[in-house]
Amino acid sequence: MTSFIALLAQAPAPTVDASTLTENHNVFYLIWHANPVVQLTILLLIFFSVVSWAIIIAKHRQIKKSEGQAIGFINAFLESRRLEEMALKKGQKEGPAYRIFAAAKEQLEKIGGRSGHPILERKIRQEYEEELEMLEYGVPFLATTASAAPFIGLFGTVWGILSAFWKIGQAGASSLAIVGPHIAEALIATAIGLAAAIPAVIFYNVFVSRIRRFSKDLEDFTDDLVDRIRQEYLP
Repeated sequence: MTSFIALLAQAPAPTVDASTLTENHNVFYLIWHANPVVQLTILLLIFFSVVSWAIIIAKHRQIKKSEGQAIGFINAFLESRRLEEMALKKGQKEGPAYRIFAAAKEQLEKIGGRSGHPILERKIRQEYEEELEMLEYGVPFLATTASAAPFIGLFGTVWGILSAFWKIGQAGASSLAIVGPHIAEALIATAIGLAAAIPAVIFYNVFVSRIRRFSKDLEDFTDDLVDRIRQEYLP
C-alpha cells in the first residue's frame, strides 16, 4: 500500500489544457462522457424523480380538492334533518363523501326499505374503501423512490469509481486533473439519487399523514350515514 501511494506521488503530472478542464467541470459534459452503466443509472434515477414529482403534484391537488368537497358535503349532511333533504339539495354533487352517500342511496332504493338488510352497510363500506384506494394510489411509489433511489445512485457511484480507477491504470497517470473528472462523474449518480429520494420521502410522510386524517373524517361520516339510514329507513 505504501509503495502504491509513493508511486502515485512520484508520477509526473501530465500537461492538461485549461479549456479542457473547464469543460470537464460542466455536469452535463461529465454525464455525457460517463461510463454507459453510470449513464443508465442516471437515466433510471431521472425517471424515478420525474414520476415522483408528477405524483406529488397530482396527489396534492387531489387531496386538497377531496378535502374541500368532503368538508362542504359533511357540513351539509350534519345540518340536514333527514336524508331526503340531502338528496334534494342542489350542489354538493361531487367528492368522496357524496359518492359514498350516492352509493348508499342507490342501494337503499334497490332493497326497498327492507329491515336489517346487510348488503346496504356492506355497499357503504365498500365505497368508503374504494375512495381511500383512490387517495392512496401512487403514494407507495414515493416510498419506493425514497428507499431505492439512494442505493441505485450508490451503485452508479461504485461502478463509476471502479471504471475511473481502470482508466487511471491504463493511462498511468495519477494527477488530480486526470482523477477528478472520473470521480466527479461517479459521484453525480449519488447526488441525483439523493435529489430523487429526499422530496419523495418528505412528501410521502406528508401525504400519509393527510390521508390518515382525512380517512378518519370520512370513516366518521360513513358511520353517521349508516346510523341515520337505520333510524330513518330500517327501523
